[in-house]
Amino acid sequence: MRTRQVRAIALTLMLTGTLLGACSSGGGSSRTIEVDSNFDEFAGTFRAFFPRDVTVKPGMTLKFHQKWSGEPHTVTMGKEVQDRIEPEMLPLILRSTSKEPSDDEQFSDEVNAAVEKFFGELPFFFGEKGPNPPVAQPCYLKTGLPEEGKACPKQAQPAFAGTESYFNSGFIPYEGTSGNEFEMKIADDAKPGTYFYYCALHGAGMSGQIKVTKSGAVPSQASLNKQARKEIAEVAKPLLAGLKKEQAGNGAIKGNLAGSGDESLNGVKGQVNEFTPRTVRAKVNETVKWSFISNHSISFNVPPYIPIYKVKSGKVTGNDKVYEPAGGWPGRPEPTAEDEGPPVPSVDVDAGKFDGSGGLKSSGVDWQTGDTYSVTFTKPGTYPMACLIHPGMIGKVVVS
Repeated sequence: MRTRQVRAIALTLMLTGTLLGACSSGGGSSRTIEVDSNFDEFAGTFRAFFPRDVTVKPGMTLKFHQKWSGEPHTVTMGKEVQDRIEPEMLPLILRSTSKEPSDDEQFSDEVNAAVEKFFGELPFFFGEKGPNPPVAQPCYLKTGLPEEGKACPKQAQPAFAGTESYFNSGFIPYEGTSGNEFEMKIADDAKPGTYFYYCALHGAGMSGQIKVTKSGAVPSQASLNKQARKEIAEVAKPLLAGLKKEQAGNGAIKGNLAGSGDESLNGVKGQVNEFTPRTVRAKVNETVKWSFISNHSISFNVPPYIPIYKVKSGKVTGNDKVYEPAGGWPGRPEPTAEDEGPPVPSVDVDAGKFDGSGGLKSSGVDWQTGDTYSVTFTKPGTYPMACLIHPGMIGKVVVS
């Protein structure tokens, strides 16, 4: 079994959380589900599948179309997964995407036991041995579960029949010939039933259900798109309201912000990835301070996109270019024994003077809400900035 700390992380992940054209009404050989999403009023991460539930027939193809926000996703299912979905978990997993569950749903003995079983027995990306290859890479097994830390044998993807013990897409690639797309053929002889699937990085809270039926019509792509838009709006509404409060200076944390949100959004399956304001104006030799909300980076002279994980040849590793501070800038100091909490005290870190030169300059990641980061700009000009985790999170400092 996992430690209590890992179980707590697992429970936290469970709580977090433009569509393609439609096929002809009731027909078509494929259906598309959106993985994550984009929203026109803010950059963000949506930790959900849209729509959550879909009905298909044997022989059809499901297309999982990823809207890349910087955070990888998987489509993970199979009999070993299905066997660990306890009834006590379902209200928590299949709840509304924008409302925090009740204490009874989160913290009852039955729910805790079900959560521990699910995350303690199934492969999870953040494993005890570090990033887990059979989660990050495709894995299709007829029996049993993959061994933690060991990649599955490379093989052609089979059609999904409902009899597989473990069926995992691996990280849906963000680029390449199959970039942002995972296609799953439903076998012609697929067993009718309802199959639970989830993202093995973000946890069971990012999940959905596939119903396979042999009889009757199945919902058209147009109807799926309509339901998806409804579910996306449900997630986006409270996130946008929180962002607007911060933009008006009425958020829980004042001043320049790297990130968005407060405790009222804990149950929402998504987050806003924005600098507020996007444009900061300063004078030469003025120090600019940002407060972190959640985990982001403050980075300048950013190169072309850097993935946060490197997945290759049976191995998966965190990318130090993202995680570690760069260019001589300081990262978050390691907590002392007195600081280990909980809660861990916030820190104030000063990166010193910056004139725009010297290549990539970055705070690194592993920050927590309430930490601050300061930079003193010594030359006039425009300094573009970004978060290395979330490529849509951009801003600039204009110095005069």
